[in-house]
Amino acid sequence: MSRGKSLQVKSTINKILPVLTMGYPILTHIAIGLNEFKFALFLLVIIAGSFLLTRAKQPGKNSNFFFELTLWVGMIVLAVCIIFIDATRVTLYLPPILLISFFTINFAKSLLPGQEPLITKIARVIFQDDDPQSNAYTRRVTWLWTGFLVIILIQTIGLSIFASIETWSLFTNVLNYLFMSLLFVIEYIYRQIRFGYRHSIFYYLQGLSRFSLKQIL
Repeated sequence: MSRGKSLQVKSTINKILPVLTMGYPILTHIAIGLNEFKFALFLLVIIAGSFLLTRAKQPGKNSNFFFELTLWVGMIVLAVCIIFIDATRVTLYLPPILLISFFTINFAKSLLPGQEPLITKIARVIFQDDDPQSNAYTRRVTWLWTGFLVIILIQTIGLSIFASIETWSLFTNVLNYLFMSLLFVIEYIYRQIRFGYRHSIFYYLQGLSRFSLKQIL
């Protein structure tokens, strides 16, 4: 395949991948409810394969070590489960655990000495919010999200081991996203009251959408 066609394919995948990724949890939950585990696994393989294509090395491209490690460990484990054992359910359990672990590690890592807290960086880079009072607040918010993600990670692992796959899917693919959205909204309302920001919540969502995960991390 020529370089031009390769870039065109990657561009197409980059446009489709966010839609597939956002729709994956609810589509997986529906598939599990209908006892169509293979369809859920098929979606997972399509998304993972597409993601790997878009992550192909390019000149001058810097990678995030934890991101690459999580991605490749996940793909190796996924391949082993599919090829060597009949473990469709186990394979479906892995992506949420790896994804939450990835974000938990990055949030926690940003709180280490000499590092900039992740929420502080988001406030500075996206919203040009860089005063000392705001920085102190966003550091505490980073701690809040780190603790929240640790709880979600423990819950997800526990449900994977002890709960039915239907219960696991309800929390992992539906309720956990609602919990995250609720925390985001509550923190936004508190921040509005405390600092008197005039921007709507859609302004912040729009700002976040303009930056890639790589830029933030």
